Amino acid sequence: MTEQVYRLELPQQVNEAPAAPKVQPKVHPKEDGRGRRVEKTSALARIRTQMGISPGLAVMALAAVAVVMMMLMSHAQLVIVNDDVVSARNQLSELKTEETKLMAQYELAYDLQEIEKKMLNSGEMIRIQSWQTYTLELAEPDSVEYFQSSSLSEKLRALAGSVAAGLQEYF
Repeated sequence: MTEQVYRLELPQQVNEAPAAPKVQPKVHPKEDGRGRRVEKTSALARIRTQMGISPGLAVMALAAVAVVMMMLMSHAQLVIVNDDVVSARNQLSELKTEETKLMAQYELAYDLQEIEKKMLNSGEMIRIQSWQTYTLELAEPDSVEYFQSSSLSEKLRALAGSVAAGLQEYF
């Protein structure tokens, strides 16, 4: 703000009606020692002019600081998540080791060869003979064909019928 001085003028003659005093502001700017005029400004404006910072630059600097803070916070969160992953991996490896130990104990608890010997000796289980073994081919569709006749002509007729049925099904 500038300093103002007011001067009041009073009437000189008594005959005149008294008029309202006239107020005239007089501005006296301050001068520094070099003869330059100095005006009072706000503290923010003085700092801005002394440092040479424009408002846009100040906003950009604040935005940059905010981005850096956000990056630091996200990096801290990443470190926390990374620690959790490492601890989960360690726990997984411990569980795999425990699984291996438990599987070994389970296999030792049930010795299949020993069980087979006991069951064979008691008669509750018997070994199968070679004539009791059947081989099933599962590539064909599920169907049963039972041939009662032993003549060759009936077998050929049945074979031709099955081939015809297969061709009809295919096409």
